[in-house]
Amino acid sequence: MKRMLACCGAVLSAVSLFADGVVLKNDNFQRQLYGWNTPSYWPGKTSSVEEGGRKYLQLESGVRDREVFGRALGYSRQIDFFADTPIRIQVRAKGSGKLIAGVLTYTFGKGTPAYLSGAPAELSDSFRTFTFDLVLPGCFRMILPYLQINGEGRALVESFKMETMPEKGVSIEAKTPMQIVKAPDAAVPLVFASSLRGEKVAVCRKHGTRVRESKADTGADGSISLAPERGAGKGIHEISVSAKGAAATAYIDVQDPSVYDRSDALAKTVRLPKKYNILVIGDSLSDFYRGQNYLDRLFFWLDKYNPGRIAIRNAGVGGDYVQRVAERLAGTLPGARKAYRQNMYDNLFAEPYDLIFIFLGQNDTRSRRVQNFEQPLTSPEEQEKGLRKILDFLGERSKARVVLIAPSPSYVKIFEDRAAKLPPKADMVMFGRKELVDRYDAVNRKFCAERKLDYVDILSSMRAEKDLKSLYVSDGVHLSPEGGRLIADTLLKYFASQFK
Repeated sequence: MKRMLACCGAVLSAVSLFADGVVLKNDNFQRQLYGWNTPSYWPGKTSSVEEGGRKYLQLESGVRDREVFGRALGYSRQIDFFADTPIRIQVRAKGSGKLIAGVLTYTFGKGTPAYLSGAPAELSDSFRTFTFDLVLPGCFRMILPYLQINGEGRALVESFKMETMPEKGVSIEAKTPMQIVKAPDAAVPLVFASSLRGEKVAVCRKHGTRVRESKADTGADGSISLAPERGAGKGIHEISVSAKGAAATAYIDVQDPSVYDRSDALAKTVRLPKKYNILVIGDSLSDFYRGQNYLDRLFFWLDKYNPGRIAIRNAGVGGDYVQRVAERLAGTLPGARKAYRQNMYDNLFAEPYDLIFIFLGQNDTRSRRVQNFEQPLTSPEEQEKGLRKILDFLGERSKARVVLIAPSPSYVKIFEDRAAKLPPKADMVMFGRKELVDRYDAVNRKFCAERKLDYVDILSSMRAEKDLKSLYVSDGVHLSPEGGRLIADTLLKYFASQFK
């Protein structure tokens, strides 16, 4: 599934996400059932069995209201699911009865999920690979795979694979950057570009749990122009366009006038003397929610009063910590060993940069319950060593000014409450323990003093908020729109101090 999440405007992602499809589930059942089970409200039985030295998932039929069938529910990777996305399920199995594979589709509101399945296939005594091709009829918050046996019988399943199958050569891109508007002002029309010419595409408008789906025509040049809703309520509005497995989303944040005016006042004070190319190296706080995160907000405000003078390369990678960044930077050299998600740094130095921001610490400071949450993933000594490698590497390949951003504190109470409910020896991960975050912050400050680097203190800004919880989504780690706004405003203050 191709989703150009951050290729709108001048906030560029490292890659076109999901361009070659996404593997949602890939099980071989040699170690476990990978979450497959038969809920009590379905007939049949799911179990792990061994035959000829190999393990298999076994699905047996049962009886419900005189119907004879068996059904198993599975779990899979969750992404954004758009209308007209082709999905292929491949099941290698043998047995008796008719085999069906499909998905349960869940809409954004409440309600019973709907079944979407392929045509039944007759099982035999020999293993065969069965293919079930589906097309999602709408946009969904979640899909879950299921297997079914019709009639008296059983299936012995060797493997199950489910993946998206975008049509080759089809592309859709959001050309309108994230918009921030003051309620009740109207946003400008949203423009999308596509490889489709004079064809219909699916449109999904989402605001909270309210979802409206429709169709739109592409122009002779493949463009789609959509007028935003008038009088839209406050909050994030997502407008997606999808066809044949390709999709793109544009975002509008309708803000309370006082919130908008505060950011606007900061942005007015920034005067860029020339075009500035910016590189941001970070973790999931930069990588997630592309198209509407703190960098997209920063771009909106800087571009509003300095049009055409800002470009941002978002090289955030979910799960990153200083050692991974150092390894991936080294992997950009010709012939070097490639690191985890090396493609996120493809052509990293193809353009010269004026500013490089480094925003890490969320994963470096995570800790485990079995260690009493006292040991961070990255010790201060390892952090210092890794930062030195990163800064030396950047210094050799760029003349840009390097700016460190303080770590985010997280909403730790979520993790403390969870830990209090666990059995004594149960393990879990905590993000944002104050002592560990403060130590990380101290090493950052030491480097800034040593190398005369600027430091953007988002840590103090976030801790000063009256409602820290509101800065994060439900996991207490990743940034909510309010958290993204606060960090963008803090960065705007930095720009205002440098470019008056």
